[in-house]
Amino acid sequence: MKKYGLVIFIFLISITLFACQSNQIGIYTNDMSMTVVSEDETIKILQLTDQHLMYGFGYNDNRTFALIGELASRDDYDLIVLTGDQTMAPRTTAIYKRLIDEMEAIEIPWTFVFGNHDNDHCSYEDIIEVVNQAETTYLQFKIGPEMTDGGYGNFIIDFMYNNDVIYHAYFLDSKNEEDDYTEEEGEYGYISPAQISWYESHIAQDTLESVVFMHIPLRQFMLANEEDSSYEGIFNEDKVYAQGQDTGFFQAMVDGGLSKAVFVGHDHLNDFSFVLNDILLAYGRNSGYSAYGNLERGGRHIEISSINELTTYVVLGDES
Repeated sequence: MKKYGLVIFIFLISITLFACQSNQIGIYTNDMSMTVVSEDETIKILQLTDQHLMYGFGYNDNRTFALIGELASRDDYDLIVLTGDQTMAPRTTAIYKRLIDEMEAIEIPWTFVFGNHDNDHCSYEDIIEVVNQAETTYLQFKIGPEMTDGGYGNFIIDFMYNNDVIYHAYFLDSKNEEDDYTEEEGEYGYISPAQISWYESHIAQDTLESVVFMHIPLRQFMLANEEDSSYEGIFNEDKVYAQGQDTGFFQAMVDGGLSKAVFVGHDHLNDFSFVLNDILLAYGRNSGYSAYGNLERGGRHIEISSINELTTYVVLGDES
């Protein structure tokens, strides 16, 4: 299900020759966390994933933008998280410009991680340059420090209430396909050892609980295939299309004892969740009308109470 052709007008393909000419800019940032202020002690996050915006205009893209706005208005969200594959098109930079405008118009703090298709037709540098040049008030995003095979977008958001930080969210770039892979491992990118060290260095200095967001599922999601695994939600893919290697990130979460959930996208026909070693593994719900699959589009509501009880469920768009 993950290998499907891109049907697009021939003249749009030619745009890639001119629309995405990479400028090698200094893109890495400091490692300071960003802050989202919550109006009360309950934190509410809306996860959206795999918009697969194709043109930045037209029927399906406009439906996707309308869905984002409609779901965002359902509750008093503190943060909206886009977990990758925001785009899949030659006009990537132009689409990111409209995406930023649409998200800023919602007037809710928002952020994103890259997916494995965001740089199909443009380099990460091209997209980052668009992000850096945009006038934003609500975007909470940074590339993070340079690290070996770390990708672009490893950062932390702190949730603050009454001038105190009460919770964290970690964001990591799971990157795209790997050129050399085995069937036993898998073709997709993965969290590198350097990213794990980065995560461990922060957890070691912390006492607050957290959640984690990335695009491609950790290989532990594959345990939902086991007969003794119980999960809630939909598992309609033929398998979990997981990260190419298990480099130890899940074990780092277990050892650290503070991260209580990891939320992913990537597999459009899955939205299931289950608990492993006291950590929730959860898919978001496919949010893009140009993405493959016939699941009703929606998102995932994530809520952390004042006593750090985490609840989450899928929310669907209003098709009326």
